Amino acid sequence: MPNAADSMSRMTSIARELVGIEVLVVDQDEKVQKGIAQLLSQSGLHVTTAGDPETALGHVDRQFYSVILVDLDTPAPSAGVETVAEIKRRSPTSMVIAMTPRRSYDDAVAAVRAGAIDLIVKSPDSVQYLQDRVREAAGRSVGKREVDSVLSDVRAVHEDFLQRFMEAEKRNLDLQDRVAGKDPAREIDIGELQVLIVDEVDELADALMSARPKGFAFVHATSGGEGLDRASTGKYHYAMVAEDVGDLPSSMVVRSIKTQNPETVVLQFRGPADNGKVELIETHTTRVIIQPFTDARQLVERLDDLAEAFRAKSRERRYIQAFRERHYDFLRRYVEIKTKIERALAEGPT
Repeated sequence: MPNAADSMSRMTSIARELVGIEVLVVDQDEKVQKGIAQLLSQSGLHVTTAGDPETALGHVDRQFYSVILVDLDTPAPSAGVETVAEIKRRSPTSMVIAMTPRRSYDDAVAAVRAGAIDLIVKSPDSVQYLQDRVREAAGRSVGKREVDSVLSDVRAVHEDFLQRFMEAEKRNLDLQDRVAGKDPAREIDIGELQVLIVDEVDELADALMSARPKGFAFVHATSGGEGLDRASTGKYHYAMVAEDVGDLPSSMVVRSIKTQNPETVVLQFRGPADNGKVELIETHTTRVIIQPFTDARQLVERLDDLAEAFRAKSRERRYIQAFRERHYDFLRRYVEIKTKIERALAEGPT
């Protein structure tokens, strides 16, 4: 069993850890503010007071408080529950302790649901418990912040390790191809790139077909409905969809093609015209690749770039597929650990 000297040493160590810890007291009664500030200062805690929620939230926005005491009757009976909830929204890792002048089961439930870790009755016989609870919460907050810092570092290293591992596997796969006498840059044999053009106007389709670029085959659909029919029955590497398709919204045509054929690269275009442009429609973003798009020849000149971009995308898919096949168990464990880290960082103290 620990002796008195050990207990005293532990208390001294805890007191040192709490020196300078920021505590916020929210109570409209100035006497309560001063009393709690004086009580907690004895433990080395730095106390800030606020007489209303607006002032308190202003403090929270400017500075981190390890522990925040909130009177549930400030500024009106039970109004402090909203203050607790808003504080937790703005500062999720702060420990919030609610205070009330009455014993109420409903208040306790409401305060805990809002994010408070405890509800303390404001009475003389609760003074020591309040002091102990705040010190304990402050210590937990310090520990939580240290753990969060370590977890953030682990998450960063975790991600960096996976990227480095995948890059090493790419180099290994390329090396295997070279040893076998293959050129990794040309290992992806697509043959002809199949391009679907969805446009009521013939100008762009005629220009692309007349150019007869080697390695490309073009199919022209003159309506959105025809474009969707062709996309559902054939495999296309690229789909070029006009912004103005009379029978169906262009956005619906683009979305349907990407849903039916996730590997199809979709371009949406307006023009050729003075205000024309060509955009690459990605999963979550849209990227302009030609602007202004005033002449069909601009797109003809970019066909080689489009072919190489598709080959690069295909190589990337090949790398990822090979990595998944070789390291399935590793990836499963990686995802499990990542999920646990994210959950631990998001949940905060309880």
